[in-house]
This record gives sequence, structure tokens and C-alpha cells, in this order.
Amino acid sequence: MQYKVTYQDMSKIKSATFEAKDIQELKSLPKIPKNIINIKLLEKKTRENIGLKLNNKRKVYELFYSLNLMLNSNITLNESIELLLETKQENIIKEILLNIQNSIQTSQAISVSLQKYENYLGETPILFLSLGLKNGNIKQSISSLIEILEEDINSTENLKNTIRYPIILLVSLFISVSMIFIYVIPNFEFIFSFIKDDIPFATRSLLIVKNIIDNYFVAIIFIFTLTVTALYKSYFMYKLFFDKALILHIPILSKVLRDYFFYKLFLSISIIVKSKYQFQTAIENSKNMINNLYIQNIINTILSNIKNGTSIAKSFEDTKLFDSFTIKLLRMSEVTNDYSSILDDITQFHKKRFKKSLNTFSSLIEPIIIFIIALIVLWLVLAIMLPMWELSSSFG
Repeated sequence: MQYKVTYQDMSKIKSATFEAKDIQELKSLPKIPKNIINIKLLEKKTRENIGLKLNNKRKVYELFYSLNLMLNSNITLNESIELLLETKQENIIKEILLNIQNSIQTSQAISVSLQKYENYLGETPILFLSLGLKNGNIKQSISSLIEILEEDINSTENLKNTIRYPIILLVSLFISVSMIFIYVIPNFEFIFSFIKDDIPFATRSLLIVKNIIDNYFVAIIFIFTLTVTALYKSYFMYKLFFDKALILHIPILSKVLRDYFFYKLFLSISIIVKSKYQFQTAIENSKNMINNLYIQNIINTILSNIKNGTSIAKSFEDTKLFDSFTIKLLRMSEVTNDYSSILDDITQFHKKRFKKSLNTFSSLIEPIIIFIIALIVLWLVLAIMLPMWELSSSFG
């Protein structure tokens, strides 16, 4: 089998392909790199596999929600899968259920059998299935998974709803301005020619912009496409640099993303700890749920410090990324040895912070965009109407 290994080399993200019988053999290869970020099984591209690139969170949630209901009715996992297979399901859902069933029967690692469906399922369901089957608490693991998936859907929808309106405004502005340049300005150009040297500054600047677009339209599109492509490729080559900038250096947005990732992190840690796992195990299994390499590296540093004997609270504090209230609660959990309830408090704290920062972002970004739109509209109105007023006053 072929595996694609993504790893960090200095500040760059690199990948390499290796041949191995399974994950265990792959990890034992002498040439396997250090600082591995991700391992993926390479499959031949078929129509089915191409369809797996769409991660439909709601369908995944509905699948495991149904499974959870059956498990809570004291039906075994295998019987629950059989019942779900008897109902009408999409082909991909049937394949996933059959793979889970086959893993149970053959004792194959669920992470291996479901690896090709990772783009559809996401990492979280595979992780909780693995933990549940490994430790014999599949009922509790599925119940915890449902809680995480539900919160993830809600928080993602909140984030999308917040940025949807500004995006609609910007798209509407682009379409409106394009229509003005294509249909309105050409009809007024002959009027502007009567004024000649007395053309107002707003009109002169508008005509300059129009001439640039007319003469260099193809070059502008080419440069724009090239810039977007370069940024896209640079992001994957220097993912750590870009992810760090996203978390630390972008006004307003960085705080929203930070609160969003921390909420997801502590929600996952809290739920895994409730499932009777150690705090260290919970952190280790939660880091891959955060799609930010900088935060993943921070979590790796925290894990390394804990393994070397540093306390949990001190390990988090040394990163200088987490707020003082979170550190205080972590210290309290160490003193009282009550991780479960205190992690709940930390999760709720970051959930409130995420909602607050999201509202702040929304309340700031929308007026800024509306103000920019108003300036552009004012510029266009003045550019078109000022020459008309000057002509009418000269004829009067």
C-alpha cells in the first residue's frame, strides 16, 4: 500500500510517498521523517473517491445520531449497523457502515479501514470510533461524538452566517460597479469631452480607472490569478507561517479564530476526559481536530512539557497563548483533581468568548464595508453628476 506522509521540516511543510503493508510497518521504516503531521493512504482516483472530497457534516451527524439512538436502546453496535444497512442509505454511507462492520469482525484498526473516507467523515468520528472500540466504551464514545459534531456544526454555521452578509455586500458592489463601467460611463464620455480641461478630479480619476481596465483588462486578470495561485501554493509551502499570522497578527479576525479553535480544543478535551481518559491522552487526541499548524505545534510543546514533568497549567502558561483565567482554572483542576467539571467551565468560558468575539467582528466589519461602499457610490455619483452640473450652469 502507498502512503503519503506530510511532515514539517524546519518551517516548511513537505510530503513524501512510502510503500508499506500497514501503518505500523510504515512507522517502523528507517527513512520515515520526524515531525509527522499527517499520514494518508493513497487510493486510485475513481468516481466514488472523487466524491469523497465533500465533507457533509450534517449527513455524518445524522448517521452517528441514528447509531447513538440504537446504542442507547441497548442494541449492539453490530446489530445497529445491520439495521441501518436495511434502511435506505447513500452508497457512501453504506460503504462506511460496511467498513466499520468489517473492522469489528476482522479486528482491523478502524483508523486504517476508514482512512479513505476521511475527507467525507472528518478526523473526529474516526478518532472517537477508534477510542470506543479500543477501550470497549463505544456507547459513550458515540454519545460524546454526537455532542462534538453538534457543537461543531452550530459554531461553523454561526461563523458562516457572520461573514455571509459582508460577502454578499462585496459581491453586490463588484457587480454594480462593473455594470456602471460597462454600460453607464461609455454613454457619458462624450459629455465629458465638452468640458476638456475643466473635468473635476472625481471624473478624471474615474476615466483613468476606466482606461486602465479597458487597456490592461487581460493583464489585470492574469496578475490577479497569478497572485491568488501563488498565495495558495505559498500557504501550503509555508503553512506554519500563515497559520501563525492568522492566529496572532490579523486585527479582529485573529481573535475570532483563536476563540473558535480554543473552544473546539477544550470541548474535545472535556468530552474525552469525561470518557475516562487521562488529560494527556485527551490533549493528544484533540490536537488533530484543530486545523491550524501553529496551534498544533503549541499543543505538541504542551505535551512534551507534560511528559517531561511540567504541570499541566504551567505547560499551557509557558506558551503565552492562553488567557490567565484558563490557566487559573487548569491550576484549580490540578489541585482538586476534578478535571471533568473544571474543563466544562473552561469550555463554556471559551464558547462565550467565541460568541462575543464573533458579534464584535460582525458589528465592526459590516459598518466598515458599508462605509467603503458609500464612499465608492459617492465617488461614482460625483464623477458622473459634477460634469453635468457644470455643463448646465454654463448653458444657463
